[in-house]
Amino acid sequence: MLCTPMWKPTSEQSEKLFAELGRCVFTYQAIELRLKFLLPHMIIPGTENHAKGEGIGDWRVYLDSKETMGMLMQRLKDRSVLHDVLARDWTQLVEQRNEVVHHFLEQPFAKLESEAAFNEAIRFLQDRRTFASTLLNTLQAICVAFSYSLEMTSFPDML
Repeated sequence: MLCTPMWKPTSEQSEKLFAELGRCVFTYQAIELRLKFLLPHMIIPGTENHAKGEGIGDWRVYLDSKETMGMLMQRLKDRSVLHDVLARDWTQLVEQRNEVVHHFLEQPFAKLESEAAFNEAIRFLQDRRTFASTLLNTLQAICVAFSYSLEMTSFPDML
C-alpha cells in the first residue's frame, strides 16, 4: 500500500492565509473603534438624554474600555431605530466576527489538509471581510459626518 504524503500549504499560501486573517481582524477592530467613537454621543431613543456615564464630557468612555463588538453592537441597537435589514446585517456581522476571531480553527477546513480546504479557508475569510467592509464604510461615513457636525457646532465661524 502506497502512503500518499499529507498535503501541506506552501509558505506563500500560509502567508496569504495569515494576511487574510489579519485583514479580517483589522476590519473588525476598525468597526469597534468607530462604534466606540459614536456611542457616547448617541441619545437614548424616546428621551433627550445620553446613557449614564456618556455624553460630550465622557466621550472617551468606550475608547478607554475593553468592550468588544457584541456589547457595542447591542448598545448601538439600544440607541437607534434600525431597519430590520440593517439590524439583521449588524447581527450577522457580530456572528461572523465571532466565527473568525473565536472559532476559525474549529471550521472543518481549518486543518488545511488539502488545497481545496485551503481555498475554502481563504474564501471563508474573504467573504466575511467583504461583508464587514461594507458596514465599515457605512459606519465611516457616519463618523465623518458626525465629526464635521461637531466641528461646526464648536467652531460656527468656520462656515
